[in-house]
Amino acid sequence: MTMGFTGTLLGGALGWALGGPLGGLIGGLVGREATAESPAGRAGAEGASAAVALVVLMAAVARADERASRGEVRYVKEFLTRAFGAENAADLMLVYKRALQKDLDLEAIAAQIRGSMSREARVEVLHLLFGLAHADGPSGAKIAAAREAGARLDIAPDEVRAVEGIFRTDADRAYEILGASRSDSMDEIRRKYRELAMKYHPDRVAHLGEEFRLLAEEKFRAIREALEAIEKGRSA
Repeated sequence: MTMGFTGTLLGGALGWALGGPLGGLIGGLVGREATAESPAGRAGAEGASAAVALVVLMAAVARADERASRGEVRYVKEFLTRAFGAENAADLMLVYKRALQKDLDLEAIAAQIRGSMSREARVEVLHLLFGLAHADGPSGAKIAAAREAGARLDIAPDEVRAVEGIFRTDADRAYEILGASRSDSMDEIRRKYRELAMKYHPDRVAHLGEEFRLLAEEKFRAIREALEAIEKGRSA
C-alpha cells in the first residue's frame, strides 16, 4: 500500500512549497500550475504537503560530499515509489535531481518540515536520511549532514544517536541504539528500552502509510535486538 495522493493533491503540495523558502528552487520544475492558495495546498494532508520538502532535504544530505551516486539515487527513487506511487515519484524525482544541483539552505528546508510534520514523522525522515548516507557504503560527510538535519528538525540528540545507531556495525551499536552506556545497570538499560519501545512503536506512524510504518518496524526491531544483545553479552 502506498501513501498515495492524487495529482491534484501533489499540485497543492507544490503550491505549499512555492509559498515557503523552497519556492525559488521548485518554481517551474513541474509542468503543472500550483498555487499556495489552492484548496489542496491547504488540505493539511501530512504526506502530500511534506513530500516536496522531504525530497529536497534528502538532496541536501546527498550532496554533502558533492557526489550523488547511482545507488543513492536508486535508494531515493525506490522509497518514493513505494511511499507515493510511481506517478508521483516521477514528479518528486524531478525535484530531487534538480535540487542536487543547487546550494540548499538546510535550516530553511528543516523549518518548513518542522511546521508541517509531527515529531514521529520527523524521526522517520531522519531514518531515511541516515539510510541514504549509507546507501553506497557509509559517507562521513553525509552522516554528518544527517546528524545536522536531525538537530534542525528539532529531534533530541539521544534520538538522533539512536537512529544513527541502527546503521552502525561496531561493538557499541547496541548501546548507541538504546542511548545507554556500558556503565549503566541492566535495570537502567531496560528502562531506556521500554521508553524507546513506546516512543517508536509502529502504531504511532501508521497514519503516515505503509512505508513509514515499515521504517518504524525496522527501528522497533533494532531496539529489541539491541536489548537482547546487551543481555546476552552480560550473561556470558
